[in-house]
Amino acid sequence: MLSTRKKLKALEVGSRIGILGGGQLGRMLALAARQMGYRVHVLEPTPDAPCSQVADKHIVANYDDIASVLKLGKRCDVVTYEFENIDVRSVIALEEAGYPVFPSSQVLKTTQHRILEKQFVQSIGINTAPFYPVNTLVDLEQAASKIGFPAIIKTAYGGYDGKGQVKVTNLEQAQLAFQELLNRPLIWEKMIKFTKELGIICVRDRNNQIVTYPVTENIHVENILDTTLVPAFVSAKVADQATEIARQIAQNLNIVGVFCVEMFLLENDEILVNEIAPRPHNSGHYSIDACLCSQFEQQLRAICNLPLGSPRMLSKTAVMVNILGDHKGDHLSGTTGLLSDTNVCLHLYGKKKAKTKRKMGHFTVLSDDLDEAFEIAQKTRKQLRWIARR
Repeated sequence: MLSTRKKLKALEVGSRIGILGGGQLGRMLALAARQMGYRVHVLEPTPDAPCSQVADKHIVANYDDIASVLKLGKRCDVVTYEFENIDVRSVIALEEAGYPVFPSSQVLKTTQHRILEKQFVQSIGINTAPFYPVNTLVDLEQAASKIGFPAIIKTAYGGYDGKGQVKVTNLEQAQLAFQELLNRPLIWEKMIKFTKELGIICVRDRNNQIVTYPVTENIHVENILDTTLVPAFVSAKVADQATEIARQIAQNLNIVGVFCVEMFLLENDEILVNEIAPRPHNSGHYSIDACLCSQFEQQLRAICNLPLGSPRMLSKTAVMVNILGDHKGDHLSGTTGLLSDTNVCLHLYGKKKAKTKRKMGHFTVLSDDLDEAFEIAQKTRKQLRWIARR
């Protein structure tokens, strides 16, 4: 139960925002906070992390270092987190000490655990892929019998961008996957044949005001988001259905802040919820350049008890493309050519090493035509390459 030690009012200019996590999401949140006149303190174990480069203060500590987490809470007027793989006990400790933190520990507990998340979604009448909890070999065999193949075995906790999951098509593969992921709670999910992967960014404040962004089509390559198209080329009925799903989740989860719902669209236009990310999301990066109020500014508005902003797009369409490392070098060549196109906006995250599949930045193409934007995005991508520094 949140005490009244630091009762959150509308936070004035100069107030301090605490961020658990110092990656690129924290960096973009910190930049939005700077624009709004706030100070930023970040807790992150890695020195010179993307967020710490633009923050006022950096507490170098692990996310489960309760003493350091409480130090962050004491220094700040409100705390949030940039990703869901932090220790929920840290958020609970902040709440018990009376420090405002959003989203709540209950939201984090539900969304960082794939089984609890799917059980929650189904409990409010929204469909997911068939699933089965797996803790033992007996559970594994029951999952194979009840859910069937092909399937994906995932860790219930942690994992992102395809990490901590294995595709299986028979029981022998499933048993090998169980051994590979041993000693962790697992979930068996039926692989779904879908036509599109959709996403929607939504934000809810403490007064139950809810704002939704356009539905996006998200294209993944090797389990990592590659391209986001806005708005998704779907019927008005599908867009309305996806928007209503997000609103139902916002109200029933009682979340304060920005979140993303990732969904599968089936051939019959049925929507299945895949995951809920309780923070700004990669697929919402387009909003920095394409919308009147970005997802990062919305996060600050929600947690700082300010009126929510308008998600209205400033261009008719947008295409966002991730820039990933490939381990061929740490210098990105081709940015001059990219920036010569006035419809293209570039964002780099300040990471020193362009490791393979590491998210190093993104660019967004703005256009009145989605096909044109996608074509420009593909040409722009080809201009970029990683080279060794000279």
